[in-house]
Amino acid sequence: MRNPFEFGRALRTHELVDRESEVAAITSTLLGTSKLFLIGPRRYGKTSLLRAAEEKAERAGGIVLRHDAEAFPTLDRLAERMLADAARRLTPTIEKAGIALRDIFVRLRPIASVNAQSGEWSVSLSAADAHEAIPLLVDVLDGIERLAARAKSPVALVLDEFQKIVEEGGPNAEAQIRAAVQQHRHLAYVFAGSKTRLLADMTSDPNRPFYKLGEVRFLGPVPRADFASFLERKFAAGGITVAQGAAEAILDAAEDVPYNVQLLAHACWDACNETVNRKKDAGQAAPLTPELIRRTLHIVALRSDPIYTQLWSGLPSTQQRALLALLRDRQAGLTVTAAAEHQKLPLSTLRKSLQLLERKGIIREEQTLGNTRLRLEDPFFGAWIALVIPT
Repeated sequence: MRNPFEFGRALRTHELVDRESEVAAITSTLLGTSKLFLIGPRRYGKTSLLRAAEEKAERAGGIVLRHDAEAFPTLDRLAERMLADAARRLTPTIEKAGIALRDIFVRLRPIASVNAQSGEWSVSLSAADAHEAIPLLVDVLDGIERLAARAKSPVALVLDEFQKIVEEGGPNAEAQIRAAVQQHRHLAYVFAGSKTRLLADMTSDPNRPFYKLGEVRFLGPVPRADFASFLERKFAAGGITVAQGAAEAILDAAEDVPYNVQLLAHACWDACNETVNRKKDAGQAAPLTPELIRRTLHIVALRSDPIYTQLWSGLPSTQQRALLALLRDRQAGLTVTAAAEHQKLPLSTLRKSLQLLERKGIIREEQTLGNTRLRLEDPFFGAWIALVIPT
């Protein structure tokens, strides 16, 4: 049987575990004219949810334009791609696209073209327009709104990793984008992002422009009981006996992060079938046990040894000690005071080290049921530290 645990790609709708309410909320936004902010850490499956909702919305007759801001080196390249996709999806021919673009985008003077061999559309803008990234992007959004007003189907724009636009756009980016977006009546928006603190502040602070612009949804972990049941079913379907507590051991080691859960489960599946794969008549696969999971976790962590070694070596000693304190208290949650006592660091130094680690994307804050906890973005980095670094 093929390994059922997939990672490293966007999952399809039938592969998602217990995300029905999130997909329904996104789909409803895409088929309406409202705005939604989808906020969640990396590796929690935002891209998979956006893809699943896009598929459902388009089956229902909607038109979805989806773009990942981090996939473009500059905001003007993002603007050009948004224009090209809007022209391709919202106009029937290249000739009519050219007419519509000249009619709607008078100031920008875009030039649309199509590759005769690949059929791929492209739009180029003048070099002068690229000097003002956010005004350019706002003009594009206004133009897509006007194209959407002509369309006979619901039109939605999804901007993934939206925080890049705000960060690169400068101090007035939020205000300029809101001023345009709040006027749009024919174009729905989904703003998705992984910098949870930045986006949470952006949408919850009454003094920020995006406050109450749309619904805000925070993407948390998959409910543990459902995820454990999913793991047990998949292993059992492959003829692998699941020991008591084994599914929970995978969730613990991967800290419930969906991408990491799938990665570790994938490796455990291969480990259970290793004997069978080596010798076809060896009989049943090995059972999934907490001990097998522990050994597999070590293997997974050491596969990235060069990356983790470089990351660790590049950290100042104060940040290394802050990470060690975080790992020591990971089961109960980290309190700054306890961490400072463990590592014999001044409280102010530890606080600053933790802030710098968060800015580097090594740790993140997780707010759940009134509690705030610091977590590693990559729990396997923590497993590597526990294996390699003396404590």
